[in-house]
Amino acid sequence: MKTINVFHYDAFTNKPNMGNPAGIVLEADGLTEEEMQRIAEKVGFNETTFVLFSEVADIRMHYFTPGYEMDLC
Repeated sequence: MKTINVFHYDAFTNKPNMGNPAGIVLEADGLTEEEMQRIAEKVGFNETTFVLFSEVADIRMHYFTPGYEMDLC
Protein backbone atom coordinates (compact mmCIF):
# COMPACT_ATOMS: atom_id res chain seq x y z
CA MET A 1 0.00 0.00 0.00
CA LYS A 2 1.24 3.51 -0.76
CA THR A 3 1.96 6.10 1.94
CA ILE A 4 -1.25 7.64 3.29
CA ASN A 5 -1.32 10.95 5.17
CA VAL A 6 -3.64 10.87 8.18
CA PHE A 7 -4.30 14.28 9.72
CA HIS A 8 -4.88 14.41 13.49
CA TYR A 9 -7.85 16.64 14.38
CA ASP A 10 -8.84 17.43 17.98
CA ALA A 11 -12.63 17.93 18.08
CA PHE A 12 -14.52 19.85 20.77
CA THR A 13 -11.49 21.86 21.94
CA ASN A 14 -9.23 24.72 20.97
CA LYS A 15 -6.19 23.18 22.71
CA PRO A 16 -3.82 20.73 20.97
CA ASN A 17 -4.04 17.09 22.09
CA MET A 18 -7.20 17.69 24.10
CA GLY A 19 -10.83 16.90 23.23
CA ASN A 20 -11.77 13.98 21.00
CA PRO A 21 -8.99 12.96 18.56
CA ALA A 22 -10.00 11.95 15.06
CA GLY A 23 -8.07 10.97 11.97
CA ILE A 24 -8.84 12.53 8.59
CA VAL A 25 -7.68 11.12 5.25
CA LEU A 26 -8.20 13.46 2.30
CA GLU A 27 -8.55 12.25 -1.31
CA ALA A 28 -9.24 8.67 -0.22
CA ASP A 29 -10.86 7.67 -3.53
CA GLY A 30 -8.19 5.10 -4.38
CA LEU A 31 -8.66 3.14 -1.14
CA THR A 32 -10.84 0.08 -0.73
CA GLU A 33 -13.08 -0.27 2.32
CA GLU A 34 -10.72 -2.98 3.59
CA GLU A 35 -7.75 -0.60 3.31
CA MET A 36 -9.72 2.14 5.09
CA GLN A 37 -10.49 -0.29 7.90
CA ARG A 38 -6.83 -1.30 8.25
CA ILE A 39 -5.75 2.35 8.34
CA ALA A 40 -8.36 3.14 11.03
CA GLU A 41 -7.13 0.16 13.07
CA LYS A 42 -3.53 1.32 12.79
CA VAL A 43 -4.35 4.95 13.64
CA GLY A 44 -6.33 3.82 16.69
CA PHE A 45 -8.48 6.93 17.17
CA ASN A 46 -12.17 6.54 18.07
CA GLU A 47 -13.02 7.65 14.52
CA THR A 48 -11.13 8.11 11.28
CA THR A 49 -12.86 9.92 8.42
CA PHE A 50 -12.06 9.23 4.77
CA VAL A 51 -13.00 12.02 2.35
CA LEU A 52 -13.98 10.95 -1.18
CA PHE A 53 -15.30 12.53 -4.38
CA SER A 54 -19.07 12.77 -4.84
CA GLU A 55 -21.11 13.44 -7.97
CA VAL A 56 -24.15 14.60 -5.96
CA ALA A 57 -22.58 16.59 -3.08
CA ASP A 58 -19.45 18.57 -2.33
CA ILE A 59 -17.79 15.49 -0.76
CA ARG A 60 -18.58 11.97 0.42
CA MET A 61 -17.24 10.61 3.71
CA HIS A 62 -16.74 7.18 5.22
CA TYR A 63 -16.30 6.85 8.99
CA PHE A 64 -14.35 4.00 10.57
CA THR A 65 -13.59 3.04 14.15
CA PRO A 66 -10.69 0.65 14.77
CA GLY A 67 -13.22 -2.21 14.58
CA TYR A 68 -15.89 -1.35 11.99
CA GLU A 69 -17.36 1.20 9.57
CA MET A 70 -19.93 3.58 11.06
CA ASP A 71 -22.97 4.93 9.22
CA LEU A 72 -22.44 8.41 10.66
CA CYS A 73 -19.94 10.10 12.94
